[in-house]
Amino acid sequence: MKRYIKKIGKLNKWQYLISGLTGSLGKINRCPGCNAVSNIKVDKKFFHVLHACQDCGLLFRHPKETKQQMDKFYQTEYSEPGLTTELPAQEELARLLKTEFAGSPKDFHYHINILRALGIGDGAKILDFGANWGYTTYQLCKAGFDAQGFEPSRTRAEFGKNLGLEISTQIPQVEGAFDAVYSCHVLEHVPNPEQTIRDQLRLVRSGGMVLAHTPNGSLAARKADPEAFHLRWGKVHSVLLNDEFLKRGFGQLKHYIASDDNPEELRKWSQKKSKVGDVSGSGLFFVLVRP
Repeated sequence: MKRYIKKIGKLNKWQYLISGLTGSLGKINRCPGCNAVSNIKVDKKFFHVLHACQDCGLLFRHPKETKQQMDKFYQTEYSEPGLTTELPAQEELARLLKTEFAGSPKDFHYHINILRALGIGDGAKILDFGANWGYTTYQLCKAGFDAQGFEPSRTRAEFGKNLGLEISTQIPQVEGAFDAVYSCHVLEHVPNPEQTIRDQLRLVRSGGMVLAHTPNGSLAARKADPEAFHLRWGKVHSVLLNDEFLKRGFGQLKHYIASDDNPEELRKWSQKKSKVGDVSGSGLFFVLVRP
């Protein structure tokens, strides 16, 4: 079975390479966020090119898949090593639940400290956006939050029942229903990050927050470590968010943008003024406050 899966993985890689050669034929290179055609080349891998949109600032791969192709990929093909996409066996799950994920690769206590540093307290309604099989939603609930999970993958959402969770495969539609929407390495996987963030903002109350971790596509990060940046985009990461994209699209909102998500620094942030810190690290963290 492992040999078969490995073979399928190689076939998918070849299909991806070929799609770079044939996928751009006769297609206008448009930004998946704002639909603009004004862009510049940032990086290249064989036949795929990473562009920076000159209008909204988003970094995106060309050629790119359609929404339907992306949905299919994340439903049936997306695979990362470890607990991200590999569902744990019942024995392993029992161990993780007994220890509440402490010391595991999916120990999210640090992320819980980030929420508390932002003043999000017990009982707060939080949407875990891109909940996977429920490890974050579960820990948020255990920490005292009123957490709900959304996960588009039907298989992973269904697995959440093993943790006592009902993870929805549809984005909630009630405006202002949450105190915060949190996502961790999700927005780089969606077809249109700007629209997704706007959808998230509609879900939080006035004064509520949208916060997220993503890989960093900022110019400062590209200059700091070009080799690491080159590895950051590709088949799985077809878009990269950056500080320019966030400031252009959401600069009118109070915001916090940095590579550093240190809870101590977040406690110092008054939330009455926007703050943009150092963005030269591999990750990008941001908070947007709904007026």
